[in-house]
Amino acid sequence: MKKLTWLISLFSLLICFSKISFSQEEIIVTVSSDVDVAVEQFPASGQYVLLWLAPEYGFRITHRHLAQKLSEQGIEVWQANITEALFLPQSLTSLKQLNGEYIADLMTYAYKTTGKKIVVAGDSYAAISALRGAHQWQERKHAEKYFVGAVLFSPFVYAAIPPLGLPPEFMPIISATNVPIMIYQAQKSGNIRQFEGLLEKLQQHDNPVYTKYMPDVMGLFYSENPDKAIAKNIKYLPKNIKQMIKVLDKHTIPETVVPLEKIDLDKSGIDSYLKEFKGKNQPITINLKDANGQGFYKKDFKGQVTVVNFWATWCPPCVEEIPSLNRLKKKMSGQKFELISINYAEDSAKILEFMKEVNVEFPVLLDQNGEFAKQWNVITYPSTFVIAPDGKIKYGVNAAIEWDDPEFIKIIKSLL
Repeated sequence: MKKLTWLISLFSLLICFSKISFSQEEIIVTVSSDVDVAVEQFPASGQYVLLWLAPEYGFRITHRHLAQKLSEQGIEVWQANITEALFLPQSLTSLKQLNGEYIADLMTYAYKTTGKKIVVAGDSYAAISALRGAHQWQERKHAEKYFVGAVLFSPFVYAAIPPLGLPPEFMPIISATNVPIMIYQAQKSGNIRQFEGLLEKLQQHDNPVYTKYMPDVMGLFYSENPDKAIAKNIKYLPKNIKQMIKVLDKHTIPETVVPLEKIDLDKSGIDSYLKEFKGKNQPITINLKDANGQGFYKKDFKGQVTVVNFWATWCPPCVEEIPSLNRLKKKMSGQKFELISINYAEDSAKILEFMKEVNVEFPVLLDQNGEFAKQWNVITYPSTFVIAPDGKIKYGVNAAIEWDDPEFIKIIKSLL
């Protein structure tokens, strides 16, 4: 009965979102190099325009739903997809290539046509675009001080995903930002482990950086279909964003622009093969329940090879490598070998439903609040650790691989 009630509530929520009629208008703004940017406007009568930039996956229904609710609070919202206007692929690589010029153009245009103060916004890797636009606007030395600051949602601002076990390198714009910022951070987000380090870098120029944690979600916009936790957060956010924009407006935008360093955007820490582990090599005790509610405890990793795989059902590469992990377990049958998988921040009902569709032949443990992945310093999914018989982490890989490849089998057997 409890499960049926939950399903009915979720179904009602999806119907509610699907029936939303958005009162937006579309305009075309010509920016530098005669690039035409389509902007969805959510008009409002207040004194602010929130210039919201599309993330690497584009705008989704939840973006538009929150924009509509903000307009009802008197915050006018402009949603713009710069990579789409430039005919670039919808990807984080495209976002990293933007220098902020077009965003600064849009900021100026929005002010000149509305007379309202401007706030830039972005979630995920669009946070980079928002901060670059702010930096570009500062460089232009405007006489009229109409820029207020930035609102970011669970920002991902890595220059590159590091090899497993090492800390990430942030995009240079993080160290070059000195404007007021408000961040809404999802507590289950994969970037939560590095959030304190990000805040430290953002605040190094003594600019105000406010934060608010959003419980029970990996992000507001990561899923096409919003769930109950997302809807709950979105319900209170519009009023809070309105309040925080007013708080940001009490601060001044520094006239001094912090120099922006250059960086090699082609480098990547994503591994496509087993790599010597460089981080803290002592594995952390595993004390979790599996998808069926049975407890699993492991403190001593000595005497065998143990493979610990962190994954999630929403991660396509994670799902793609499951068959090869099944085959790896079979090929290591009868030897001192153990395969353990740990699901990131999903509940047992979702995992059990998933396992009806996908054959998983190894234990699936649940890290329901994401805290355990934080302890292992997992940044991206899948991430897999190979622990040698001496009880130390020997190899790691932060991408999906074919685990039954003869080369990898040879490496794993060489540890025995």
